[in-house]
Amino acid sequence: MNRYIKTTLKVLACLILLAILGIGGLVVYAKYFYNQDIDITQYYADELPIKQEAFEKEFEEIHQTTLENYSLYASKRLNMDSLHHAFQQRVSQADNPVAFGNLLKEYVAALHAGHASVYLKDYTADYAPSYIEGRVFIDRPNEYLTANGFADKDEIIAINGVLVPQWITDNEKYTPASTEECRRLMTARKAFRSWSDTAAVYRIVREQDTLDLKLALKKETFFPKEEPTPKATWKVLQDSIGYINIRSMMNPVTDEFEKAYRQLKALPYLIIDVRNNGGGNSGNGKKLCEYLVRKPQPHCVSPDTEITPRTDAYQGKLFLLTSTYTFSAAESFALDLKESGNATLIGEPTGGDTGNRPQTFETSGGIFFRLPTREPSFSPQGFPMEGKGIPPHYEAHQTVSDFMQNRDTVLEAALQLIANNE
Repeated sequence: MNRYIKTTLKVLACLILLAILGIGGLVVYAKYFYNQDIDITQYYADELPIKQEAFEKEFEEIHQTTLENYSLYASKRLNMDSLHHAFQQRVSQADNPVAFGNLLKEYVAALHAGHASVYLKDYTADYAPSYIEGRVFIDRPNEYLTANGFADKDEIIAINGVLVPQWITDNEKYTPASTEECRRLMTARKAFRSWSDTAAVYRIVREQDTLDLKLALKKETFFPKEEPTPKATWKVLQDSIGYINIRSMMNPVTDEFEKAYRQLKALPYLIIDVRNNGGGNSGNGKKLCEYLVRKPQPHCVSPDTEITPRTDAYQGKLFLLTSTYTFSAAESFALDLKESGNATLIGEPTGGDTGNRPQTFETSGGIFFRLPTREPSFSPQGFPMEGKGIPPHYEAHQTVSDFMQNRDTVLEAALQLIANNE
């Protein structure tokens, strides 16, 4: 009997030890492989803790880390030796933190991946304008812009004396992106941000007048923190069409989506809008798909896991609105819905980057940067997970004329498609 007890205790001890090791392994894996909980420090130009004599060492460290961990440079046919040589020379000539920071931004952007970035703070007006048909507009300005003379529907035609198309071309080299369309969009959205400047002059057209407005760009701490806005909002259109606008894949989006879905699931048509969704947690996207697919399918980000439809999954006609801003976890959500065969996509091709397991690194000097680390992969139906925007079934773009009349070109295209199929 004692032998039996001893044997049982030994087995239990081994099982407990294995469990502890397993949990410890998961913690280590999460912390050092995904390291999503890493405490990141970001710097403004006047706070960068790197002296001029350390610029070259810092750059060499970043480049070596990139060589060892960046998983996409071969598939993108980047000549890393040439890239290193070109930036090495320029870094050696940088004589101040602003120039060095600009070079780091440019180097990371040259990797052509939307999930590559260097964590340096911009001076800002806490606002991103709209980019429509190659032009930049103010759309519902915040209080700071309004107090400094900007108004809704103002068109920005020049920044610091440079015409907007040229300004975008000049600044694209600092913008990480996986497609050129996304690079231009994200550059335009940074019209009120700058790593190096604390003021800018904007030439605007307002009706028939042309005005020059000077604006101070501030540190983010200047702007009061606003109350969190809902991640998912809903309404009913034309009595029979449900509409859910999902603006983020971060919590509590699943709870907010479920509340909206309960109100709309019985309607014959449902429009999901992810045009203003820059991503978040792909696991949340997977959970949302469970309400919208009708049969089990692999999750595009983790094909070994399955999206299983809920018992009350939507049975009507489903439409998904996408844009070039649809990115990361919002993009994998769109891809899963497209490959389900349930959803009709309307709008623009997406941003072209679902993530590829971005990992954060830190230099010995305290600069943080992020790189994709997963090898190039494809969705269950063979669509590339990075480097190409998901094409909609029906392409539609916001027009300037509709914008000026407060009309949503893409949403109206969806409503017209529904009307044509009734």
